[in-house]
Amino acid sequence: MALGNVNLTPQFVQAVRDAVSIVDIASDHTRLKKAGSRYKGSCPLHKEKTPSFSVEPVQGLYYCFGCGQGGDAIDLHMRLSGDDFPAAVESLARRYGIDVPTRQAPRGGRDEPDVDRALEAAQAFFRAALAATPGPRRYLAERGFAPELVDRFGLGYAPPGWESLLAALRHDVPLRDLEAAGLVARSPKSGKHYDRFRERLMFPIHSLSGRLLGFGGRALDDDPAKYINTAETDRFHKGSLLYGMDQSKRALRDGGRALLVEGYFDLLGAVAAGIDWVVASMGTALTPQQARLLSRYAEEVYVGYDGDEAGERAAQRALPLLLAENLSVKRPRFGAGHDPDSLRREQGAAALVAAIEQAPDAVVLEFERLAPPAVAREPRRRAAAARGIAELLAPIRDGVLRYGYARQAADRLGVPVELLWRGLGPAEETTAAAGEGVARDGVVQSEEENVLHLLLVGGAQPAAAELPPPAAFFDGACRAIYEAWSELAARGERPNPRALAARVGPHSATVARLVQRELSLPAGQEGGAVSAALALLRRRWQRQRARELTAEIAEAERRGETDRIRSLLQEKATLSRALHPRH
Repeated sequence: MALGNVNLTPQFVQAVRDAVSIVDIASDHTRLKKAGSRYKGSCPLHKEKTPSFSVEPVQGLYYCFGCGQGGDAIDLHMRLSGDDFPAAVESLARRYGIDVPTRQAPRGGRDEPDVDRALEAAQAFFRAALAATPGPRRYLAERGFAPELVDRFGLGYAPPGWESLLAALRHDVPLRDLEAAGLVARSPKSGKHYDRFRERLMFPIHSLSGRLLGFGGRALDDDPAKYINTAETDRFHKGSLLYGMDQSKRALRDGGRALLVEGYFDLLGAVAAGIDWVVASMGTALTPQQARLLSRYAEEVYVGYDGDEAGERAAQRALPLLLAENLSVKRPRFGAGHDPDSLRREQGAAALVAAIEQAPDAVVLEFERLAPPAVAREPRRRAAAARGIAELLAPIRDGVLRYGYARQAADRLGVPVELLWRGLGPAEETTAAAGEGVARDGVVQSEEENVLHLLLVGGAQPAAAELPPPAAFFDGACRAIYEAWSELAARGERPNPRALAARVGPHSATVARLVQRELSLPAGQEGGAVSAALALLRRRWQRQRARELTAEIAEAERRGETDRIRSLLQEKATLSRALHPRH
């Protein structure tokens, strides 16, 4: 089904919201523990030492008191999977067994390309081709990949020939769908379409939620383009994806570490050796987006790139990106000419595991490269090495960690650490945890938030006459939430926090936080507390409006706006009677 053909009716979206368990979604990515009526754990959206992630199962909302993110289950799924809203709703609907309504194409027009169907048809074709072709299967077996492993990762085979895929699917899948999915291309000379993948082992690439996004193809002959990927499409951006992460994310989260390799075979080799906490950057240089994605699941990254010169350069380029995400980085040594898979095949799985477990600190390795022993005896080389080390350490935001590395480097260079430290500049933060603690503990529990908390979960239902105008809420987020609540209440509806969070969009995190606030009141006193607080907010707004009116009247008099002066004076008189009633 084409993603563009999903009919996102309000009823369908609400059915998904009602069916989804936010505890399920969060538990896919972090360990939750029951804490009273809620669940708590480490935030899956950012790295933290002290758990500050809270899930409210009844209301279906989450909030992290560390990073400030919050919302409902659909929002959490989107943040964790990278799906946009339509894809998230469809994915969750299928997971929870909700029928997905389709949208009819406009009369005389055409609907959106069915990229999902094209990718799924291609996947079936590639897998069938692998099953029917002895050569590629024998090749995989000779590399030590068991059939179970091949099936687990859904490997396939693109036969030789320019139109094998086209010929097999042309009667079932429109050409425009195959082109939109990045599976076929058009020749600029002849204008004819041809298969993008030919005589290659095919590796399906999925999003974090398991949605098929595209393919990577590895040549079996001497094609200079050893690897090619699906053409960049609206959904396939290789720079923001990590191959295999849909399968390894739980292992990464549970162990807190990730083995980062360059290619598909390196990943399969690691899994064959019993290392399931592995991802691959699909043969491309690591990007900031990929480093950020890793930091959400792991605290330590083992850069398992090839041991040749190109692999060393790639590891050096990846290091500052990983350090910038506050990740600990290690660099396994596989030996000259070896990559993870070749080491496993030549020396056995135990040799690969040992190389990873014994991996040295990647920053210290760079110290050794930048400042070999002879450098300390040559002032100019020592100065150049110091500049290189300062550049290496610059991305590290944790001031304590940066100082520790600076001391090691200073000892190696034979200079006072203070001299090297001055060249580094200030760290962005002392520690992430400290910064989070200040933000979390310094939250002002305003009267506006108290009122909204009680309106949302306290069971209070004030009379319409007690409700002040939205302008009585000075905070923008609180004002938007109160306005949405008021609109629903005016229609006689009992506003549901989850529905309200969806209604206020950008302020959904504030709704989630307000729902999970701790506000202790004696039983039965919620109504009185809300009435008193609303009256206080109304008077605060009236006093401010009175000051504004004084200034507006003076300006109207200066401009000679008689009608406006009369209107403002009437408003001020009404306001004055409200502020100073006669007894």
